[in-house]
Amino acid sequence: MIESAAQRLLEPGEVLFRTGDIGHEAYLIESGAVEIYVDRPEGRRVLALLGADDLFGELALIGDQTRTACARAATATRLSVITHDLLHDQLERAAPLLRHLLRVTLARCRSNLRMIGDGENPAPTSIAPATEPGSVGSLALTRLRLERAIAEAIEREELELFYQPIVRLGGGHVVGFEALARWRRSDGTLVPPGEFIWVLEDSKLILEFGRWVIRKAAADLRKLDAHHQPIRVDDEPLFCSVNLSVRQFGDPELLPVLRAALADHALQAGQLRLEITESGLLNNLNAALELIEQCRALGCRVVVDDFGTGYSSLWYLHSLPVDGLKLDRAFLQDSTRSDRGLRIVRAVGRLAADLDMSAIAEGIETPEQAAICHDLGLDYGQGYYFGRAVPLAQAQALLRRQVADL
Repeated sequence: MIESAAQRLLEPGEVLFRTGDIGHEAYLIESGAVEIYVDRPEGRRVLALLGADDLFGELALIGDQTRTACARAATATRLSVITHDLLHDQLERAAPLLRHLLRVTLARCRSNLRMIGDGENPAPTSIAPATEPGSVGSLALTRLRLERAIAEAIEREELELFYQPIVRLGGGHVVGFEALARWRRSDGTLVPPGEFIWVLEDSKLILEFGRWVIRKAAADLRKLDAHHQPIRVDDEPLFCSVNLSVRQFGDPELLPVLRAALADHALQAGQLRLEITESGLLNNLNAALELIEQCRALGCRVVVDDFGTGYSSLWYLHSLPVDGLKLDRAFLQDSTRSDRGLRIVRAVGRLAADLDMSAIAEGIETPEQAAICHDLGLDYGQGYYFGRAVPLAQAQALLRRQVADL
């Protein structure tokens, strides 16, 4: 049997566990087949033959029970491993009411299991049937597999950072970049961000990955800065914005990693900017306030991303010492279609100026939108009109062209 933290590969006939073994793991069949059986004086009795997407061993995992049957590979088989840590992580991620319901249900399962003897047919207490396509169970399995694939991609260093330019409106010159995660598979194909970012941000993987992003962005910013030359006398040093997930708010290593990244690459603190979504702020206000104050003490700037999409936006602005607002692209699209949209963009520009904050318009796709944002008082712009997110080498080339055009 070949083992890893997340996978088991079984040869045909190989035994995974026997009756009486401690049940500290459950298994999901990725490929192959597993035979569940019991040994009797009269011979082996097969209880079930399981195939792809079948889950087994889950009740022993939940109740910390010994195995009530044996399991062996009927063919070459690949299993995903479900541990106590994974189960706990999934519970912690659930909404409070659902988390409480699941904990009560699991506690009752444990209580019931203690009253169940070995019996003649233990299969119902240890085997879950395959899920139907499109069901909640099927979606859960898809998410679990994607999370495992991302973990393997991180180990193989398949995740990388692309950089989308942020420009000063009016002049149109690059003053910074936003670091955006991309997944390049071993065959060179890129996985669209929408297919994996949500899983990454909603798992414990985001903590280590988030620290890597900060270290990598700082190292790349140093390389980008070597090709940058301020255009206006009031231009600040080249900066890079990094997105923070809600799950990173309580990461005790976040600030030390930030501090070390700045020092290791001789960057000014203001050159690394942290973007936090408005919904993330409002759902975790106390944790966000503590994090923002710590970042400000370090000298890093904090920008509210997707501004205008949450509730009570004006209420929290006087409570949270943020440095900038990034206007959600939906308002920008409305600005070219209605007078109301124009007024909202103008109001955000004035609000940011009155609060001594920078204002960034994202999602700019046309010269008309860029001109509107500039005329309405926004400082910076970002979007396909100015450039898509590109690898480091292309971002460096962009800065070199900008210097050559001076």
